[in-house]
Amino acid sequence: MAGRVFKIGTRGSDLALWQARHVASVLAAPSETTIITTSGDRFLDASPTGRLEKGFFTKEIEDALLESRIDIAVHSLKDLPTALVDGLAVGAVSAREAVSDWLLVRAEAVDLSCRLPVKPGSRVGASSLRRQSMLRAFGDGLEPVMLRGNVPTRVQKCRRGEYDAVIVAAAGLKRLQLDLTGLAVFELVPEIWLPAPGQAALGVEIRAADGEARQALAPIENAESRACVEIERSLLHRFEGGCHEAFGAWVISENGGLVVRLGHENARDTWVAVALRGMAGEAIVGEAFTVLSEAMQSNTAAAPEGPVWRFVSS
Repeated sequence: MAGRVFKIGTRGSDLALWQARHVASVLAAPSETTIITTSGDRFLDASPTGRLEKGFFTKEIEDALLESRIDIAVHSLKDLPTALVDGLAVGAVSAREAVSDWLLVRAEAVDLSCRLPVKPGSRVGASSLRRQSMLRAFGDGLEPVMLRGNVPTRVQKCRRGEYDAVIVAAAGLKRLQLDLTGLAVFELVPEIWLPAPGQAALGVEIRAADGEARQALAPIENAESRACVEIERSLLHRFEGGCHEAFGAWVISENGGLVVRLGHENARDTWVAVALRGMAGEAIVGEAFTVLSEAMQSNTAAAPEGPVWRFVSS
């Protein structure tokens, strides 16, 4: 590895560049960064339903990795398809930033008496079917509207009044340290409002045979984070979904075991969520899959009770 300069591939958004710079700063070797435009960047306003093809934000970067034009690909792990391309591997999974979604609300649309603190009838921007499904489950007559654009653009769309409120991952807002002055900010508690599988973790992809790259990424690897997100991604794969499906999962280590929370919209367009405890391994994936599948078929299944939000700032 002596003298090798690793080529890091990334998308060109502010958040993607922050992620690439973070990896470069921790990498145990010199590096240079290459910006790669993906289908997701070219067609940010595509698919008004929220259903995007797998690899929408990763394929072109993975192609560059396979062709050795880059050595390391930095992704938001939630964007990385669960079935990896032959010849590629996840060389490192970072520690997670805050996994929750944040709800940003224009001052005139705030209503603290509602289960979600937004006035009934408000237009709420949400970039995935998961968020839209939970808006229907927990909101009081809210109108979910597809939201596109990078993180700063989504915030500005709310400020300009294109939406009464928007939902954005807390991790991106924190990493970019965006100014949210003038907007009411609420954390959507992840125990109830489930994040996307892998949300808030970075997934660093390499060629599977590149041992030097794997070694250079060792300072970034977080074993606990990997163990949890691999279960989340295995469950997403079991339900044959991509990152934009109406599916959420959050796994944490607790008291020597794991707590697995997952939710999915059923055939009646109802959000159904379950939680269970167990030990790591494929067994808990199978058990969680069975428990949620049965709950989705039950006529009595419903979204969980409990507070959905915590106040952050205004």
